[in-house]
Amino acid sequence: MATLSTDLGVDGIPLTVIGHPWAPIGMGEQLRSHLLAGNALRLNQAVYDVFRYAQRTDSVHARIVTPLERADIPGGIRVFHINGDEVEQVLAAIATRGQDFAAGYNVIVPAWELPAYPAVWAAQLRRFDEVWALSSFIQASLAASGIASHLVGQAVESSAEALSGPFLPRRHFGIRESAFALLSFFDLSSYASRKNPQAVLALFAMLRAALPWHDLQLVLKAKNGERDAEEWARGIAADAQIKVLFQPLDSHGVRSLINACDCFVSLHRAEGFGRGPGEAMALGRLAMATGWSGNVDFMTPDNALLVDHEPVGLRDGDYPHGLGQSWAEPSVPHAFRLLRGVLADLPAGRAMARAGQADVLRSHGNRAVGLRILDRLERIAAETPRFSPPPAARPAVRPAAKGRRRGVVSTVVG
Repeated sequence: MATLSTDLGVDGIPLTVIGHPWAPIGMGEQLRSHLLAGNALRLNQAVYDVFRYAQRTDSVHARIVTPLERADIPGGIRVFHINGDEVEQVLAAIATRGQDFAAGYNVIVPAWELPAYPAVWAAQLRRFDEVWALSSFIQASLAASGIASHLVGQAVESSAEALSGPFLPRRHFGIRESAFALLSFFDLSSYASRKNPQAVLALFAMLRAALPWHDLQLVLKAKNGERDAEEWARGIAADAQIKVLFQPLDSHGVRSLINACDCFVSLHRAEGFGRGPGEAMALGRLAMATGWSGNVDFMTPDNALLVDHEPVGLRDGDYPHGLGQSWAEPSVPHAFRLLRGVLADLPAGRAMARAGQADVLRSHGNRAVGLRILDRLERIAAETPRFSPPPAARPAVRPAAKGRRRGVVSTVVG
């Protein structure tokens, strides 16, 4: 076994994070989370907005993105937060602006929610020098389609850059101060069955039937497709115990809403990562989720309420590229038993929430993810000829910057 070492840092290599930094969508969230992770390690990074279509009105996005944004893509290392179905349009867009894709080392960070990444998209990923995975589930999904990847994860920590002052109070959202409030996100802009809001409604109905004197409130928030959400909510009988929020929220509003509730509930059938429960745990809130797919990287029976499930095969039309694959059907009765136990022993539930917060910040806090990114960048710098001058030309090691892990990286290779 040989030992490969390098004392060449990455600060002299341009690092550009590329994608949709202003967009209020999942790919935008994962990009911004990696910017925050890089900032925690004081990485010398910049960000490039590919399509420039998103409104720039979110103050949290502005604090994260504006200081780092640039109008061109230099050589060096480029990290693309896009999916396989976007590659053609993204590469065409940057070529139209005179940017050279071949001039750097190109990394792609895709997302996916089913056990096998779509083969037609996988072909596009092979145009990049390497692939990073946001979760072990996505890594396995990519491997099922013949794509090797490096697991870096996604940060869920709300750092100072991601906050806009104090959180909004419960009354801002119409949540009773006295209630034990359950929160669930759903998305009706496409394939709502994956988020499975009907299971959450069934769970809440079981809780109310069994515990009629408990002060409970269910809060449902539409993440996208607010008009569709209003139409869907008309099917829910007028009920003071259920609050459906249609209005769009900025980043501060979303985090305030999570902070205002006692338990975040995700009875999903599949998640590539599971950012909702992850953010709730990072804020010290109890989280319940189906015990399958991306969220089990940070959720365990000791730090969260993991719901039993059964695998179910997907039929044609259930989900894009889903035919022949499977996802999870969560057990609503098991979810009921878990929450009933919490309601019978609230101090135990709060203790679990504290354990979840400590665990998720340890594994998916900004610094934790930043260190994994830095490790990968240092390996790229060491192993890519264009970034590794001959030993005689290497500069002396600079002193470590405060708050930044520097120095020799030693890796055993075969």
